[in-house]
Amino acid sequence: MSEAETLSEALDPTAIRFEKPSYVELVLSVVVIWGFGDAVSTFVAAAHAGPSLEGNPWIRLLLTHEPLLVVALKAAVVLYAGVVLLECRSVVESVPGWRVWFLGVISAGVFVVLTNLYVGLAAI
Repeated sequence: MSEAETLSEALDPTAIRFEKPSYVELVLSVVVIWGFGDAVSTFVAAAHAGPSLEGNPWIRLLLTHEPLLVVALKAAVVLYAGVVLLECRSVVESVPGWRVWFLGVISAGVFVVLTNLYVGLAAI
């Protein structure tokens, strides 16, 4: 900031530009939220509130018998979804509103993660 500039000129909000996230960034967000975030928050909820509160019957069964299979299942599903989304990029980008769909899936994942964390922390 030079001496001639005032603070309000230096902090001009019109100079801030937001870029739309790229396709790969959106796919990576889906993978991280639904893979890592969902797995960790599921374990937090199961550890403190018990696996009986899990809504998905398959995950509930895996949590009671072999919790490491939950990690394997979630990793496999998310890896498959990520690879398919990357391979089908041209098809997905040809659909009107594809960014809105991605943001909806990401928002739903964030909601699931926050709900799992709430259940776990409420049980403490």
